[in-house]
Amino acid sequence: MIENTVLIGVARGGCNALSKVKLEVEKLFVDTDKDDIEKYSGFCIGLKTCNGLSTGGDVIKGELALRENKLQLLDRIGRFSNWIIIVPLGGGTSCGASKQLVDLASDHNKSVKVLASMPFEWEGNRRKHHAVETVSYIKNLCEVIDVEFEPKKYPKPISMNDSFNLLDEKYIEAIEKICV
Repeated sequence: MIENTVLIGVARGGCNALSKVKLEVEKLFVDTDKDDIEKYSGFCIGLKTCNGLSTGGDVIKGELALRENKLQLLDRIGRFSNWIIIVPLGGGTSCGASKQLVDLASDHNKSVKVLASMPFEWEGNRRKHHAVETVSYIKNLCEVIDVEFEPKKYPKPISMNDSFNLLDEKYIEAIEKICV
């Protein structure tokens, strides 16, 4: 599966998880936040729409940001037949851009898998609502693989940072299952 495959980290969470993947495979980091994306030598989408900043949780802005750069993204990754999108859902970029990325892949006959996780309970109902809507949309277009880590099931209380790091480990495990 690794041949002719690109891993695409979307938004801060997806880029962070992807940055920890040790596999020798093509990677693309995508976000609207210019400062965040520079850490990964990634591709900043939506400079006109977001001015190099986050979407502030606005899913429509996330969609517009990806649309703004869809031709440039196709130039970068259009040669790959298999797109694996890594996206912890809930934010404006993660939800909006991932929907548009799945649409772009579908429009160009790419095989797409989305590794997605729902927001943690403490991230709030707004993020959960955005995530549920996004999964409902994309699951009709491609395979969605749930990446789950529930801090409540962990044997001891863990910090927010530890929760995100442990979720990243779950993403790495899921990626390795698909790619190896």
